[in-house]
Amino acid sequence: MKNSKFLVIAALVLMSITSFGQKQIDKSGTIHLFSKTPMFIIEADNNKVASIINTQTGDIVVSTLVRSFKFHEALVEEHFNENYMESQTFPKSSFKGKIVNNASINYSKDGSYPAVIEGDLTMHGVTNHVKENATITISGGKISSSMEMHVSLAAYKIKVEESYKDRISDDIKLSIKFNFAPVVQ
Repeated sequence: MKNSKFLVIAALVLMSITSFGQKQIDKSGTIHLFSKTPMFIIEADNNKVASIINTQTGDIVVSTLVRSFKFHEALVEEHFNENYMESQTFPKSSFKGKIVNNASINYSKDGSYPAVIEGDLTMHGVTNHVKENATITISGGKISSSMEMHVSLAAYKIKVEESYKDRISDDIKLSIKFNFAPVVQ
């Protein structure tokens, strides 16, 4: 009887340890937004991006509040939130997808691994399917990721005022970074 109780407890501990290592989280990931036009440069940083990754399945979810983007100039930030992203109406942007080549990433071995991320990106109330290249780095058992992607304003129905159409690029570059830690359950 004691042996069977021990085996049940050991199995439960083993299962919790196994699931512990599968999910990784970052609550303070970063997105750097950049666009260059003939008239000016638009740059912002968001240091409040949350992401969770399941290293076993490759599932990944990312979420951020649009108002978390901080610009160097307050007026640009105000225009970004009120006129373009309409953050009162569309307060959150999110991504839900998968690391397509997850099986080729050895999460237990230090190294830098190319990754293909595919899924649905939702911004400004519009969802588009995206597929992007990323890099997943394992160092001392810690997982980090980085990627760059280009987003079209028109694809997400983000309207640019007529007087600024020749001054604001449709192409916005997003540089995204995460430093994951195990989810404590």
